[in-house]
Amino acid sequence: MAHGAGREPGRLQPLTRLSILKNLKEDSQRYDRNDSSKNFALTTFDERAKQLRDLKAKGIEKLHVCLTGWPWLGYDRQHPDELPPRPRAGGSEGMKRLTDTRRELGYLLTFHDQYRDYYLDAPSYQPQLAIHEEDEAQPPQAFPGTRFGSSKKGRIPFMNHWDGGTQTYLNSRFMLGHLRQNYEWLLERGIRPDGIYLDVFGYVPPDEDWNSEHPTTRSDNLRDRAACYNWSRHRLGIVGTEAACDWTVPYADISSPLRPARCIPVPLFNLVYHDAIITPYNPTDLYGLLNGGLPQVALTDLEKNLEQVRRMAALHERLALLEMTNHEFLDASYRKERTTFADGTTVIVDWGAQTATVTP
Repeated sequence: MAHGAGREPGRLQPLTRLSILKNLKEDSQRYDRNDSSKNFALTTFDERAKQLRDLKAKGIEKLHVCLTGWPWLGYDRQHPDELPPRPRAGGSEGMKRLTDTRRELGYLLTFHDQYRDYYLDAPSYQPQLAIHEEDEAQPPQAFPGTRFGSSKKGRIPFMNHWDGGTQTYLNSRFMLGHLRQNYEWLLERGIRPDGIYLDVFGYVPPDEDWNSEHPTTRSDNLRDRAACYNWSRHRLGIVGTEAACDWTVPYADISSPLRPARCIPVPLFNLVYHDAIITPYNPTDLYGLLNGGLPQVALTDLEKNLEQVRRMAALHERLALLEMTNHEFLDASYRKERTTFADGTTVIVDWGAQTATVTP
């Protein structure tokens, strides 16, 4: 199976997400009108750099940081127009100091980013560049449809669920141009991440656009997303994706967590793709050991869960590039299960006892 450039064992590092700016717009459905403190939070680039230095001093030798909320107005705001980085957080100079710090410490740093959601307050917003649906009469068809109270104006679908408020969806042929423009700007200023995490590309079904100025099929849309992955691989390095699926595997190194809820999961994705893409888990989640996954943990929980982080990371380093060859339930109640990997390693999880046994 193919795997990405970020998969060498020496680069398999526990993952955490750090935010610079959370800044909800008032017309977002997530905006808290009862407690305004929940709508805004700012941590400077220098404060984050100090946190990383402190972690290194405490013996955290390896860490992969996915930096969120670094754009001008913060997380999920004004995409695809993200620059310059927030001045109150330190601007481009502070962002460069952070990227230089992680290099000095031997940590990895990737940037969370997004090129599908198209916000109406983005300086470059033009309605004709948004996807258009086939007609005006039908309810919104673009994912997530009516799940978050979507609406339509003419043939353009809208919603306002995320932090940035009212948005539509950018036609995919314009995604790569914005991506290149943003990152060439950063690179010219010495801001050099180890890679990128491209939000929504994995789990959102491909869009189609019926606008006669730029008609786009679903196949066109997937090719345009793949072009963003490929450019990022060539110019930046590690490629992360939200909720990896089969078509993303040749392009991405790491997925967001794929842990299902409210069911007894069978690791079909790992049985096919374990050696081809990294899937992270909470270090206290025994499924992470069962599936040979990478630990992902909030910074506030890193030290208190350090033993579990190190155990999962060590197993992942052993198994990351190996196929999962078998999965079995060992009892009729599905409370014991075993996975087997290509080198003969087995992991048995007993959910009743809350134990995981790795052999050898």
